Amino acid sequence: MAEKETHLNGSYPGPSIPPPNQADKRKGRGCFCCLFGCLWKTIVALILIIVLAIFICWLILQPRMFKVHITDAKLTQFNFTNNNNNLQYKLDLNITLRNPNKKMAIYFDKIEANAFYEGQRFDTENLTIWGFKVEHKSTHFLNATFAGQQWMELGANELDFNEEKSFGVYSIDLKCYLRIRFRIGDFIGGDHKPKVKCGLKVPLSSNGNLSTARFETTRCDVHLF
Repeated sequence: MAEKETHLNGSYPGPSIPPPNQADKRKGRGCFCCLFGCLWKTIVALILIIVLAIFICWLILQPRMFKVHITDAKLTQFNFTNNNNNLQYKLDLNITLRNPNKKMAIYFDKIEANAFYEGQRFDTENLTIWGFKVEHKSTHFLNATFAGQQWMELGANELDFNEEKSFGVYSIDLKCYLRIRFRIGDFIGGDHKPKVKCGLKVPLSSNGNLSTARFETTRCDVHLF
């Protein structure tokens, strides 16, 4: 009996260990890939729907940026005193804001106008105290007045000033910073902060008599961002 037990313990390998179930592993990986694929398809479908909706809205509304023109400019004082370091000025501007959109109104909540000469700002005016709305296909008129004196150093630009003084026409830049909102029906969008820049050639008027040069209506550049 002992010999039989020894024989069994020494040469009988015992019960075999079953191999891992490869089918279960493949099934688990398959479920994960299926879930990932469904999620990816859902995301792509949502993106396509959003893009399509935006495109359809654009086709319906055909949004266009507002237009700004300086229709008239009157410069009655523009001279330097105190060794060309103190600018005395009086500038009046007529400005038009045109909303060319067919279905959108525009709220102008803020318009800050800055006047520059030779790259230096000499005055800032707020053109909107309470704000206003420009309906679709409508034009709004604004008046801006810059008057006073400002310490400025011409430096190397003195030659340019003397040349413009001899012609009686001055290069003045108007830069405006706005805060606006678009309205479509009852929906009012968020704030946008476009920038407007106008390069003006303004003739000097002396004693109410304009020089031979005439101011020409100037279209300004509008940048939404």
